Amino acid sequence: MAWRSSVIGPILVAMVSIFLMIRHTRSEEKKGRLELLNSTAVGRQAALASALITTCGANILMGVLIVLSFIGLGLPWEGSLAMALSMTAFGCLFAAIAGVAVQLTESSSDARYITVAILIAFFLLRTLGWDDGSVVWLSWISPLGWVHHIRAFAGEQWWIFGLFIVLTLVLFVLAYYLSSLRDLGAGILPQRTGPARASFALSSTLGLTWKLQRRMLIFWILGFVIMGIMGGIMAPTVSNIFIDNPQFMNLLSQLVKGAKPVDIFISLMLVLFGQVFAIYGILAVSKLRTEESTNHSEFLLTNAVNRTLWVFYNLFFAFIGLTILLFLFVLSFSISYSLISGDMGQDLPLLLSAALVYLPAILVMVGLTVALFGLIPRLTSLSWVALGLFFIINLLADFFDVNQWILNISPFTHVPNLLVGDTVGWPLILVLVVGLVLIFIGIVGFRRRDIV
Repeated sequence: MAWRSSVIGPILVAMVSIFLMIRHTRSEEKKGRLELLNSTAVGRQAALASALITTCGANILMGVLIVLSFIGLGLPWEGSLAMALSMTAFGCLFAAIAGVAVQLTESSSDARYITVAILIAFFLLRTLGWDDGSVVWLSWISPLGWVHHIRAFAGEQWWIFGLFIVLTLVLFVLAYYLSSLRDLGAGILPQRTGPARASFALSSTLGLTWKLQRRMLIFWILGFVIMGIMGGIMAPTVSNIFIDNPQFMNLLSQLVKGAKPVDIFISLMLVLFGQVFAIYGILAVSKLRTEESTNHSEFLLTNAVNRTLWVFYNLFFAFIGLTILLFLFVLSFSISYSLISGDMGQDLPLLLSAALVYLPAILVMVGLTVALFGLIPRLTSLSWVALGLFFIINLLADFFDVNQWILNISPFTHVPNLLVGDTVGWPLILVLVVGLVLIFIGIVGFRRRDIV
């Protein structure tokens, strides 16, 4: 089933491009390293150029691996090439968007918010412009819609790649132009000055952690509440599409016996977003590494702040944030669906349970990030590689009869689908234990190592 690769795949590729670009441009600038480089014979635009080359190169390499893998698995070369090129083009486009965003603001976090907000907007436009809806033209405004209109494995539309090339080149030129206008360390947009005195809440470690985490949490809450509302609005339309297609409905009924079309739809949404929710968890605990690499942690931990509490409070907000995200996503979906369809019979506790069972799998990703941070802090970013690997494993399971031991590597394989009658079993409990053990290893490792 290509639906997962064409929906979640571009989102993950875009996230990788965003983080690579911001890390190698604005973050390096904030740490003062680019100032050292620019004081030598290196040109002013060298950092931006190298970041774009690196990020686009990574996307091209990923595309080569995708097309070789798909052809090697026996899929048609035209569809394989179109799928790989669409991922590469979307990733390069977001490298260009991130290249513009880092010129606008002084903060890496603000650049990240801008680019992720654009990605969410593209997703919403694509969702609103569903192929069989009356506003299908909206999907043509979104590059995510272009990925789907390329129609890999279903009559490829090669000319759409021209849209990607033109928009990406325009954004490349804009990024270089904006970079030439600003001073090193500054952004095009004016920055708001902070208060002259710190609030009372910042006198505690918990208050400081909340201060560091709250903007990201609020941003993600707003994004997923909007997605939940849009999902609820779309649900009746998609359910009718299922019902009007007897062959597809027959296939679904064989896979998920007795489930209502709307339950199947929200199950698909949870499968799609399960790994996206994990991105929030990884970002929340990655704050630990960010604060350490910018030398902020050194000032804290050489005073009265306890190392274990520092990690625990960040984990606390990561876990609470994930719970709130899942709860509000399902609640906004249920309310909007009930208002649109007039069906007030939604089993909200079951929907919430179906969403919250993803927490143990996401906890594994959080635990892996903490373990890497505690043991080998320079390799904390490998958690993104692990998330990509788990995505590929679950994606291949949609296409092929993958060996079960390979599927078992991914924690998301063990998440039961409660909406179609699955129950919580030992595999999910083991996943939870693995997540907790990884967190324990990370905390012990952090307590024993030096701050770097």
